[in-house]
Amino acid sequence: MFSDRYCYVPRELSPISGRRENLFWPVYAWRVLYPDDRQQAGCNLFQETLLGLMRAGVTEATKLAELMAIDSELVRFIIASQLQPNGWIDHLNKVTQDGARLLDEAEDRRLNLRVGYAFQDAIGGQLLPRFSTTLPEVQPVGTDQNNRPVFVLDRDNGRQEKPFLLQAKAPAKADVPGLLAAYRQYRHELAHARRSGETVGFDVAIRTLDYIDDRPLHLYFWCELYRDENGPQRWLISDPFRLRPAVSWLREPFLDLAKGNAALRRRMQRLLPDISADDLSVDEWFERLDEHADFQVESKYPFLKSRAPLVHEHLLRVLRQKAKIEEAQGRIHPEDLGALMTESASLIEAVLKWLLEEWPVEPCWPNRGNWTRAEALAEIRALTVQAVDDDIAHALAGQARRSVANAMTNRDQPLKALLAGALFAANGRDDHPFHRLGSDQLQLAQLPKLADYRNKVGGHASGERPNKDVTLKHSEFAIKWGVGALLTNAYITMA
Repeated sequence: MFSDRYCYVPRELSPISGRRENLFWPVYAWRVLYPDDRQQAGCNLFQETLLGLMRAGVTEATKLAELMAIDSELVRFIIASQLQPNGWIDHLNKVTQDGARLLDEAEDRRLNLRVGYAFQDAIGGQLLPRFSTTLPEVQPVGTDQNNRPVFVLDRDNGRQEKPFLLQAKAPAKADVPGLLAAYRQYRHELAHARRSGETVGFDVAIRTLDYIDDRPLHLYFWCELYRDENGPQRWLISDPFRLRPAVSWLREPFLDLAKGNAALRRRMQRLLPDISADDLSVDEWFERLDEHADFQVESKYPFLKSRAPLVHEHLLRVLRQKAKIEEAQGRIHPEDLGALMTESASLIEAVLKWLLEEWPVEPCWPNRGNWTRAEALAEIRALTVQAVDDDIAHALAGQARRSVANAMTNRDQPLKALLAGALFAANGRDDHPFHRLGSDQLQLAQLPKLADYRNKVGGHASGERPNKDVTLKHSEFAIKWGVGALLTNAYITMA
């Protein structure tokens, strides 16, 4: 057996719903030295290099660009959008006290290291983007007739659980460049889980990560194969470390393993009884599994997966949730209607984010201060987009100017701010799709209404129950507006 040591991170830290099969995933745990993930990120490598050169007396953008071998416009952008707004340099490009303190602390930050574990997948062989100073080991209460370990996680109910032990295939291998890449991804996912921006600009030198031991520990980590009722994929593998509900980097090695393992295939077929295995070979069943979720989207919008993957993902979610409601024979749960409403709004948001990414325009407003509602109305009414009328102007005039600016630059705002940002972007781009569609196609006034209804019934504490007909109407509009008209038109023009 690969190991007799087992690790379990409580499911409660990242709950999953739906049917599941418990698994033990084999990993190699390497003892490593790595930067303390509790520290703040500070500035990134570009920012730090610019600040260092400025403290040395180089203040002209062209000279800075020459010394760094980058474009001078990029230097000006970093100065105007990052260094000056953060107060690290003044208007003459002189380093301030805050900027000097940041430079002095940068080396200390890089040297604030800790000893812990990096984890290598013993099936696929890749280093996982997870680091830990401890190993959450759990002891079995015994074994079953097949010599599999048996666990009782809840002493109150005494339920016995026997995870399926996956077979290790890949050898242990120390990989310092891979360790660096895994740590960077770990910091990104950690920041996302903490709902913070601490990894924006985070950089780490390769010298700050290293292996301590020549040989790793052999461990099993508890995770789950589970059915995703509403997502774009029918089945997922949960994150053994519970940083996220599911992780994509375990799906591929699991799928490769399952194709050659009859016991794993039976577990997948138990989990997905609606995808029949009758008279199918192993490869044919897995092909049907892949095609089941994607066929409708791929046939209508073949360009979507490669050109707008976020839109593709949310469209699948809407279609699956919509079909679940339309095919329901009995009572429809309000939670299902609320979920469809939420996904419909998320689809619209994904399309707006795609528009802001494909047709970017930097906001021209000052960094500080807000506009009044009257000022916002005046600016929106002055936009050159034909479909903008008084209804849409009043619906968006309540958005803070900073929210609209953040929507244009970071694309991380709710629907109304994203819509306002897309309109201001269209105002600065003659080639924007908003100029090629008429008012009857854009129907911009429907988007804030959809957002308002989502806020009432999509999980917010308003107490209003969603109406089936209204919800389905909004979902059909989201599909027709976002993908059927706008994105298809934009793609045809770009092709």
